[in-house]
Amino acid sequence: MSTILKRIPTIVKIIIIILIPVLFVTLAFYWVGKYYRDDERIYPNIMIAGIDVSWLTYDEALNALDLHEFEQRVSNAEVRIIFPDSSGLMIKGDDIRLTNDASLVVDNALSIGRGRGFIVDTFSFIRCLVNETLPFPITPEYDLDILHSIVDDFTEDYNERLMAAEPLIYTDRIIITKGAGQALADAFILKDLAYTGLFTSFEENHPVEFEYVLPETTTDWETLLEIHNKIFIQVVSAELDRTTWIAEEGVIGVDFDLINAVELLNETETGKTATIQIEYIPPEYTKDYLESLIFRDLIGTETTYVHGTRDRLTNVRISSETINGLVLEPGEEFSFNRVVGSRSASKGYRLAGAYVETGLVTVYGGGVCQTASTIHSAIMDTEIQIIEHQQHNRPIPYLPRGRCATVFWGIIDYKFVNNTDFPIRIDFELDSDRMLTVKVYGTIIDDFPTVPLSRLKENDN
Repeated sequence: MSTILKRIPTIVKIIIIILIPVLFVTLAFYWVGKYYRDDERIYPNIMIAGIDVSWLTYDEALNALDLHEFEQRVSNAEVRIIFPDSSGLMIKGDDIRLTNDASLVVDNALSIGRGRGFIVDTFSFIRCLVNETLPFPITPEYDLDILHSIVDDFTEDYNERLMAAEPLIYTDRIIITKGAGQALADAFILKDLAYTGLFTSFEENHPVEFEYVLPETTTDWETLLEIHNKIFIQVVSAELDRTTWIAEEGVIGVDFDLINAVELLNETETGKTATIQIEYIPPEYTKDYLESLIFRDLIGTETTYVHGTRDRLTNVRISSETINGLVLEPGEEFSFNRVVGSRSASKGYRLAGAYVETGLVTVYGGGVCQTASTIHSAIMDTEIQIIEHQQHNRPIPYLPRGRCATVFWGIIDYKFVNNTDFPIRIDFELDSDRMLTVKVYGTIIDDFPTVPLSRLKENDN
């Protein structure tokens, strides 16, 4: 054997020494490439989402990734975009088919060192074996078209509602939406918010909420003015008809402060509602109040006892009944002789005693001075303006001196003027006990206001 080796040339020996390791390495390279290239396991030093998947099959790698947490985050992913009117756009991860690319990543990890030829694939395996870790991330995936469709549909609906938001007019308030007919939500901004919010929610594992602010608009003066013109009612106080003394009903005013309403809308965020209070303004005087004033107050009253004969009693009765219920308008004059008229037998008057300058005489209507005296005594201490008065020249039995009034047809009259702002009424009553009572009704306001002199002069004319 040694003889044979000695016969081999040195160069051949060198070649053999070199070829044996080369052959060994080649065989080893071939065996490694052949064995691992056909293997269905991931090469070493490969990590997916921080998990070492070296030497794992496809299914083993998927199981090792434990995607349950990822799926839980998808279920919890939610973005809420709140609008000024408190409505909102809500999108969940499931709505846009939010998922992961784990299967694709595992496929990519398996493809490392495979499919590029025997030699290249073998060298790739060797590099994986000796190099540092090769990381593969798992990223979320979603359907962009669905996201855009959801946002576009909501934006269109919201803008239609905002543009059509008419002011709501109730009995006590007006509710108006700031920017109605002017402002619009921007779908591009909403899509960006939805995308950002969903993936922030996915990462933080809890819902994310944004407030959407509409572009600022100015107050629509014309809208407010139109509403004001629509609801405005001028307050009108009730007025008395000076002929019938029946009041026309007043009108309750309806209004709102236009200046304050503009300021309120200017301070309101676009898309939010502002509430404007409606004011109801009562009239200064109502129909019931004014009509309640007529003959409300007893201005004066007096009661006297009718002395004398039955004929004298008859004359007092006829004259008082003639005056009973008489109404004097403001500024109107009362004349006893004009109202009672002549005291004649045709009117039922009888002969009875009457005081004149010459003494006691018998005349038709004797005793009617008691009717005039009773009126005078009732009003002499009031603010009623007495313009013609003459007392008896001797004491009378039915009233103290100074409180009587004498009258005589065609010669002596008793007159006063209704110098109040309201009508007065004279009521007489003669009872069975010969008690003659007069009551003068009117309206006393502010210490008995009087009719201006100009009105008295006009009446005199």
